[in-house]
Amino acid sequence: MSILSDNDIGEGIASRLVFERKRLGLEQDYVREVLGIANSTMSRYENAKRYPDVILAKRLSDLGYDMAYVISGKRLDESAGDLTEDEMQWLELYRNSQRRAELVRLIKAYESME
Repeated sequence: MSILSDNDIGEGIASRLVFERKRLGLEQDYVREVLGIANSTMSRYENAKRYPDVILAKRLSDLGYDMAYVISGKRLDESAGDLTEDEMQWLELYRNSQRRAELVRLIKAYESME
């Protein structure tokens, strides 16, 4: 596991802020106005020159930004939201297993038997 530099982390956050704004179909000026921040401040957030504090992150979340994704690069609830109970149980078993590769091979072998 490699450790990212602060610069890499900041650039990732900035690019995901832009991505989320565009995903939501929001113009930078609209977001800036709703948040009550200056043009230059919004630009700094989206260009990795400054980072939102927790209060601003909450306000962005209220606008629809997936702040877990902005911060981590991972969408926490995207795939879990539509899983059935059986799928959730399989996922739990897989995640807790020390022999994941063997489980995958076993399922693939079983599927090829059909």
